[in-house]
Amino acid sequence: MRKFVSLGLCGALIMAFVVLTQAQMSDKAQLGRELFHDPTFKGTIDPSKATGLACASCHADFDETAKPDGVIRAGHSVVGVPHRGEAKGGMIKGADFARAAGGGGFCYEHFLQRVPPDKVNPTAIPAEHAEALMAYFEVISGDNKGPEFEIAMLDKDAIKKAGEDIAAMSGDASNGWQLFGRACITCHPSVKKAGIGPQLVRSRAPRNIDATMARWAGKIRGGGSLMPFYAPDILSDQDIADIIAFLRDQIENTAK
Repeated sequence: MRKFVSLGLCGALIMAFVVLTQAQMSDKAQLGRELFHDPTFKGTIDPSKATGLACASCHADFDETAKPDGVIRAGHSVVGVPHRGEAKGGMIKGADFARAAGGGGFCYEHFLQRVPPDKVNPTAIPAEHAEALMAYFEVISGDNKGPEFEIAMLDKDAIKKAGEDIAAMSGDASNGWQLFGRACITCHPSVKKAGIGPQLVRSRAPRNIDATMARWAGKIRGGGSLMPFYAPDILSDQDIADIIAFLRDQIENTAK
């Protein structure tokens, strides 16, 4: 009897904590929450440049380790952002860190509006929106410092080599399909249909499938154009090899 009472009390306390946290969320933090999920960013994105992506497309706003939802996102959870002090491998730090919404300003320009990486100004994000996002990150983070990770930006040569090495590995197409569904469908709704990303498998196979597979593997690992990169702690080399095996299988079956 005591066990049931204890469990009931525990559940009640958890619910009370959730309600209290929601009640304590300021209007500014609530705005940040809405911006996080809004691909128009409260209408500040030019419709002619909008990609359809939102912050939530690549980042979770909860602790993925404690409460995984099965989705593999290119970016790490934003839980813990206020504790980091820098973003983009140290490219954004100091006073710019808060002004750029903990790095969100880079995504605001590049991933939501297709601004080339070398032309991005991470502090171009509206100041009130940067403050709102940071307020939201503080609410969802609390004392949680979030996941530990290192950002390794690969140059073109490193991306090419990584792609070639991964494409040379043996992959499991069945597992690759599962990983594709968890990691890629946000931008590639299916291998034969274009979405935010291009159509991958067409009626005619590429002239050099091996070269295409190596290029795709490199893009998964190192990113390319609008495509974000998947760090090794998010997708391992074997994971990518499995995805590539799945895509190769789809190409070869379509070409028959």
